[in-house]
Amino acid sequence: GKRRVVHKMDLFLLSFATTLTIIIYSLFKYFFAKPKEKMPLAPGTFGWPIIGETIQFLNSLYYGLVHEFVQERTKKYNSHVFRTSLLGQKVVIFSGPAANKFIFTQGNKLIIGWRPKSVQKLFPSTSFVPIEHDTKRAHNVISYFLNSQNVERLISTMDNMSHLHLKNHWKGKHEVIVYDLVKLFTFSLSIRAFMGIEESDKILNLYEKFKIFTQGLLAVDINLPGTTFYKAMKAGNELRKQMKVIIKQRKVELLENPNLSKVDVLTQMINEQDEDGKYMTEVEIEDKVFGFIIGSYDTTATTITLTMKYLQQMPEYFNEIIQEQNEISMQMMPREELCWNDIQKMRKTWSFVNEVLRNTPVVQGIFREAIEDFTYEDFYIPKGWKIYLSFGATQKNGEYFPNPTKFDPSRFEGNGQVPYTSVPFGGGHRMCPGKEFARILILVFLHRLLKNFRWEPKVPSEKILYPFFLLAIPTDGYPITLSAV
Repeated sequence: GKRRVVHKMDLFLLSFATTLTIIIYSLFKYFFAKPKEKMPLAPGTFGWPIIGETIQFLNSLYYGLVHEFVQERTKKYNSHVFRTSLLGQKVVIFSGPAANKFIFTQGNKLIIGWRPKSVQKLFPSTSFVPIEHDTKRAHNVISYFLNSQNVERLISTMDNMSHLHLKNHWKGKHEVIVYDLVKLFTFSLSIRAFMGIEESDKILNLYEKFKIFTQGLLAVDINLPGTTFYKAMKAGNELRKQMKVIIKQRKVELLENPNLSKVDVLTQMINEQDEDGKYMTEVEIEDKVFGFIIGSYDTTATTITLTMKYLQQMPEYFNEIIQEQNEISMQMMPREELCWNDIQKMRKTWSFVNEVLRNTPVVQGIFREAIEDFTYEDFYIPKGWKIYLSFGATQKNGEYFPNPTKFDPSRFEGNGQVPYTSVPFGGGHRMCPGKEFARILILVFLHRLLKNFRWEPKVPSEKILYPFFLLAIPTDGYPITLSAV
């Protein structure tokens, strides 16, 4: 009996000693580790297990108040970088011009775009093409598209299509829902510019499918009949079938006529070779054209809608802008169509649009993922962690924008803003490839609209929310009553 007690005692001492050794070793490792591991994590809390701070974050996202969520914590932790947990992921939230600059200029070696599973399934090629490579190719294609020879043709197309759209869908109507109509317009223009399709019945057919497709981008990826995601996958497959036919036709046309004007993006992409002389695969071409269309029509439509809403609420700026546009019209005579030079003169109008985007960011921020361990501002960010860059927290910060709640377009006049403080289109070499495309389109459309119409809101108290947590949208689509000028 005595031996058994001693044996138990030995086991206890042994396990105690082992535990103690492990504790001492861990403490030793913690305090005397290699400097890299000594780097602290960003301050913050992971909150509740799994849930983390997801509920507060999604709530603020929906109401367009992410900047408040971020500013509160920035103040609490006294840091422009802090950690939290969202949707079961460890996330580091960044804000401020330095963070914008870091993510847009240095980030691509350390971080990649993070896409929810649903997006990966709807865009198959993105899983094997890193997003950085995508952007580079996108830039090549778009910059060709906006070079000096092609830009005049593009402006002329945009001008004619704005004129036709307003004539067919606005003229003679007493009431319209702005967001719905403008979205149809920006979509038609994207299809024309990116795919070279002009027939309105074809465009409408594609538009209905695209609406269903985009609803699946942030839906839960459950592929069962009846679910949003199932419908999106189905619409995506139908769109791909149509795209394949269009790509085939275009390739045949190019073979028959190699000098075919490369005025649309699709033709450009079929011809585009990388450094090794390789052409893009069909899936890549489909995904990129889809990406361009989704990236361009929705955000541009939202920007035009918000600009119209703000213009109507701000008579003092409205009159200044009408004056600027009228002067441009006078100088154009007898020429009817807008050209590049006219667009460059719309300075007040563009400052106004920029202040709208500062005040109500179309997108409140972007998600990224760390592909290796790195340090930022003396904090250690482990590989695999997600990163959220908040635009609004910088755009609504009094340090960079004095009196941030005041609407004041003059902030963007003259030399404009400190670099990387207002980044509605990204920045550095991660600048949105479509920025210039969007700028021209918005200005052309506003010019034609202001020449022909004035409007009053039907629901003056209408809120701007972020359904699906993506883009700012007036809850009723901004219904207005129209009067002709």
